[in-house]
Amino acid sequence: MKNYFKYFFLFLSVFFSSALLAQDETLVPSSSKTNETPSLPKQFYFLSPRVSVTVPHPMANKAFKKSFVGIYEITGGLNVMYYKGLFIGASYKNGLLKITENKISDFNASMKLNNIALKLGVDSYLGEDNRVVFSSAVSVGQNWTKYSGLHTKDQTKHPALTEYKSIFVEPEINLFFLVESNFGIGATLSYSIFDKNFDPYELALTDWTSFQNVEPGSTSYLSFGFGFYYSLIPKKKQK
Repeated sequence: MKNYFKYFFLFLSVFFSSALLAQDETLVPSSSKTNETPSLPKQFYFLSPRVSVTVPHPMANKAFKKSFVGIYEITGGLNVMYYKGLFIGASYKNGLLKITENKISDFNASMKLNNIALKLGVDSYLGEDNRVVFSSAVSVGQNWTKYSGLHTKDQTKHPALTEYKSIFVEPEINLFFLVESNFGIGATLSYSIFDKNFDPYELALTDWTSFQNVEPGSTSYLSFGFGFYYSLIPKKKQK
């Protein structure tokens, strides 16, 4: 729980630093302009539905890294902008991690994630052409995790844990390259931290492989992939 709050306040400080930068007209000056890529107006929008597709990579907890690999995450959400790039939003995420042959031989199990979160973030334009948007946010919400395919060597027994729910916090950054003032494609990076330890003993994984000198630790993973930026209902244009 201590690590949970440590990361939460760390990324809150990163968020507020980004929020201050968002008030600047230009964050990255352009040394020269060409007519090949015309500038876009700096335009903020009231509504912004966004979608991202990422792959999770277990971090920090050695037992988690030894057991699971990330398959996919799909996140959809809606942001509401209330002042010069500052926004609040809500999102839903569905994800999957699996135990593969190179992790534990002859064992096929999966870890399914469903997350609902509230989000606080900021969008900032980079460069004089206004064709790149840097977005940072912190999400806090509820996670539901369900394991399938877990089993013990002794068939009269069952794993101690097959599903749980927990609070999670997820800081993220995005870099969108705009095709139009309200549409772009880019890269996304996030780090999810769950208020639940990953313990291989609870999942009966110790029946199938050794976890010597590995202590239970926080469940967390780094995700990266690509995202889509789309916005509706323009607000007053910024010069």
